[in-house]
Amino acid sequence: MLDIAAEAGVSRTTLYKYFPRIEDVFQAAFMREFDRFEAKIARKLSQTETAEGRLLETVVGIAENIPKSVWINSLFSGPRTNTEDKALNVGHSALDARVREMIDEPLAELARLNLLRDDTDRQLIVDWVRIVVQAISVVRHPGSHTRAQRRQLISTFLLSSVLKRSN
Repeated sequence: MLDIAAEAGVSRTTLYKYFPRIEDVFQAAFMREFDRFEAKIARKLSQTETAEGRLLETVVGIAENIPKSVWINSLFSGPRTNTEDKALNVGHSALDARVREMIDEPLAELARLNLLRDDTDRQLIVDWVRIVVQAISVVRHPGSHTRAQRRQLISTFLLSSVLKRSN
């Protein structure tokens, strides 16, 4: 906390007034990063008309933007110290909550339109999204897969797992 206060140019007392625990600092930092990439995704969603498209754009946006964030991408590097372990725990919880919030709207719309499979488990989708993000984060380069090919892979697996089959 002393280092954070010094870097921010405030006293420790002032820092503790706003952030009583180190976990609160991490939470605020992660939330700021989530807000940044959500704004990018929101711009794309405003141009997408269907619930299927919004779900796909949300997940693709998460998968493409999280690896670009140093703070959020750090969630996948593993803990090294007790402080980093605390940050990772806060970050993973926050990431799961934000992903769940982001996918709830298109999933609710799909359910309202009777397009969502009855056995769809939102937490499994959140877990799957985290795995996809982790895979993209760990593999720093896309290899032979283009952005369009990664988008197609996400679309194929995600939409086929949550949408009712059309006859």
